[in-house]
Amino acid sequence: MSTEPTAQPSPPLSAFDPEIFWALHKQKILVGAVVLVLALIGASIYFGLQAVKTQKAEAAYAAADSVEGWQTVIHEFPDSIAAGNSYLRIGTKLRDDAKYPDSDTAYDSFVHHFPKHPLLVAGYMGLAANAELENHPDKALDTYKVVATQFNSSYMAPMALFQQARLVAAKGDLKEAQQLFESLVRRYPESSFSGEAGRRAGRLADKLSQETPKPNPSASPTTSKPPEP
Repeated sequence: MSTEPTAQPSPPLSAFDPEIFWALHKQKILVGAVVLVLALIGASIYFGLQAVKTQKAEAAYAAADSVEGWQTVIHEFPDSIAAGNSYLRIGTKLRDDAKYPDSDTAYDSFVHHFPKHPLLVAGYMGLAANAELENHPDKALDTYKVVATQFNSSYMAPMALFQQARLVAAKGDLKEAQQLFESLVRRYPESSFSGEAGRRAGRLADKLSQETPKPNPSASPTTSKPPEP
């Protein structure tokens, strides 16, 4: 009668030994720690320098009060919010001086170089206003449309929509202008332009009703009597 050998129990799994782990991975841990420390130091230095640069740019912008001063801000801090603000100030000042082509250049530079600037919509509105002053109503109308559609939640959207409706009315498209004024009232009822837009929409509605030809009342048919026998 054969006897099977008794199964020997498996040796227990060894517990984690930090001394052995340290001995095996000491160099990797030290290198990783050094890299992490250097990255943290580098990030701190970068953000610190950015903060200092932003403060200097804001101070330079606050001190500037002329086209030359704002151009200096742009030259010294080209990617800063202050530089974008300076482009806007230059565009406005040159427009006030009736230097419309130069003003257009400043506004164009702003909208192309600062597509994420918080005041981007002001650049487009500046271009639209210049186009009107330069007697280019179609160009102004197109720019107002851009603001009214792409920046429809901005603080300038009601103004852009109002100006769009006004120019459309000036072109003689009274029905479209009426619809635009009514759209302004519906979408921006709290806007300062809402009241005037409502009044203009009403006047246009009256004018359109007067211009609509009224059908002539048809003459009542005459009943002919049959001939008497």
